[in-house]
Amino acid sequence: MRLRSTTGPATAGFDRDTHTGPTDVVAPGSVDPLVVAAYASDTPYVVAARAIRSSILQSYADSDRGSRACALIGIDCDEALAVLAANLGVVMAQAGSQTVIVDANRAHPRIASLFQLADHAEHQVTAIPGLLVSGTGADTPGGSEPVEQRSLIEQHDAIATSASQLIAATVVNATNGATSIADALIGFDTAVIVIRKHFTKRNVVRGLIEVLDQHGIPITGTVLV
Repeated sequence: MRLRSTTGPATAGFDRDTHTGPTDVVAPGSVDPLVVAAYASDTPYVVAARAIRSSILQSYADSDRGSRACALIGIDCDEALAVLAANLGVVMAQAGSQTVIVDANRAHPRIASLFQLADHAEHQVTAIPGLLVSGTGADTPGGSEPVEQRSLIEQHDAIATSASQLIAATVVNATNGATSIADALIGFDTAVIVIRKHFTKRNVVRGLIEVLDQHGIPITGTVLV
């Protein structure tokens, strides 16, 4: 994983099969081993996650609001985005921020399962102190108001105002374009774009950046996975 942001680049990698480290932070099995930040503090992946956390927190410096909202927007990297969001949520909570991760990938939610929780359910307590995980509801035909018609902050208003940190993970795909995503992120303080290294097309990234700019959503940086 490579971070390109206002604080400079950082690199990291994580392999499920070769992960080693202390396991006394949480009970074994209560969190997927891919959420390495729950079990270790000094691996390259966790160091990079903390660097991303620092960049996000620095972007809040000029705001005096009690709660903050950051979006992780993935392109061509659904699973890697979920793993990054989970680890970032853990390091945020470890730093003392009451944090909620919203999995906005309605069609293929992945984050809750990394914490051994149910997909689509809202406001679930994880094994990590200070960290909750929430879905956006089932993506079913004929359902109520589409997700893009209300911002994620509106959908999660109660917890967004009570938590000090809201992290939303969403993906750009054929049915969820850049404009729909930007509409859903109205009111967010910042965004981090997560792209697949050597795969994601530059014009797709440029298009997303342009739409976010038009909606007044600042971009903290880009993460390559």
